[in-house]
Amino acid sequence: MAASVTWTVLSSNGRSPRSRRVKKPCPKGAQGPSPTEEKRPRTAFSGAQLARLKHEFAENRYLTERRRQQLSAELGLNEAQIKIWFQNKRAKIKKASGQKNPLALQLMAQGLYNHSTVPLTREEEELQEMQNKSS
Repeated sequence: MAASVTWTVLSSNGRSPRSRRVKKPCPKGAQGPSPTEEKRPRTAFSGAQLARLKHEFAENRYLTERRRQQLSAELGLNEAQIKIWFQNKRAKIKKASGQKNPLALQLMAQGLYNHSTVPLTREEEELQEMQNKSS
């Protein structure tokens, strides 16, 4: 039986550490995390923190390490929280725009890639048909 391992991550600004249990591999046939698995609760940003993050995002969608450190100190968040917020915001905008990566479209047409949870558009279906005919 494998021992449970807990990692402790110290934020670069010296604030309190957080712990998170390393996920154990799911048994064959099992789906999702087990109910006993420990997970850090979702971060609830204050209104002021959100307003500041949105303002910074409007100024620049990508942060330098130095700017991330400054925001961390100013907002009382750790750098990872700020980094993830920016990543999630970029992903949300990309998803909402409906734009697809040309390589992903090509691979989908060849049947080699389909991580989509929505039906193919008419354009994607036609591209897939053309690719299948030429194969």
